Amino acid sequence: MFAFITGLLIGVFAVMGAWGLLYWRKQWLESYIMEEEEPDGDYRVIMRKRSPFQRIAVAESEGIYYVYADGSEMMSTDLAENQYAEAIVHVPMAAAANRESVLIIGSGAGITAREALRYAEVETITAVDVDPIIVQLGREFEPLVNFTNGSLHHPRVKTVLADGREYLENCNDRWDVVIIDLPDPSSKAPDLTKLFSVEFYRLLKTRLNPGGAVAIACSVVSVMPEYLAAVQATLKTAGFHVIPYHWDYIVEFAIDWGFCLATLKPIAPDSIEPLIPVKHLSEDRLEDMFLLPRYLRVDWDEDEVQTDRNTLLIEIVEREFED
Repeated sequence: MFAFITGLLIGVFAVMGAWGLLYWRKQWLESYIMEEEEPDGDYRVIMRKRSPFQRIAVAESEGIYYVYADGSEMMSTDLAENQYAEAIVHVPMAAAANRESVLIIGSGAGITAREALRYAEVETITAVDVDPIIVQLGREFEPLVNFTNGSLHHPRVKTVLADGREYLENCNDRWDVVIIDLPDPSSKAPDLTKLFSVEFYRLLKTRLNPGGAVAIACSVVSVMPEYLAAVQATLKTAGFHVIPYHWDYIVEFAIDWGFCLATLKPIAPDSIEPLIPVKHLSEDRLEDMFLLPRYLRVDWDEDEVQTDRNTLLIEIVEREFED
């Protein structure tokens, strides 16, 4: 009987250990690609690597490549990425008085740089990103190099490995156009709030040439319209004129991205038209982009802004995940 009970216990513990191992493995895998962020259909994971800042994964499905950071999709080589790039690049380029110098904070693998390089008058693009693995992917991973036309190797592009805030604090350069394409601040990455704060935006003003324009990515506004409202209020407090806009992916991808266009002088939305041929920013689409639908408009206290000392945006993001 003792031998039977002992054998039974060993079997139970073995099963428990196997389930525990499977659970641990699932948790580990989700730290690289969250289940709800997985590509549709079958996919294969090409790379998992931990950078000094985040867990990076690359997956492939039906010829499309996806790059993940801490479980969430960061970029891909699908149609949505091209649409997003047009929205965040060509709007500020059209709004700016000049386009000779461009700064990209959160340059990633070079997709936004690819779009900025299409302007003949652009002389320099400063592409700043803090993560060396992401930049390495943009420079060496063939599917991304093909997708970006090798933008990070272009002689007009200067790649800088640095925190965007620290970079601005330690240089005196000025730019005509600034594109800020960063992840949402979170409790895992609280320092990101300092790239969305009123103090940072005031510093940014001093780095803009007269007639300069800034575009800022404002997350998935369809589920967090408060995020867009908070960024808009923060920019206004810093002294910018602000036009919020959005890119509605709902029909194709069930996502609506928000952006803020910030300028030193007022500009009329109906005066903004792409200066070069684009695939997705039609006249009707532009008109829709600058007309926020009712579900994206929220009542917001203009005094409630992100600063270096509070966690406003983190609270907005984490409320959404709690729900």
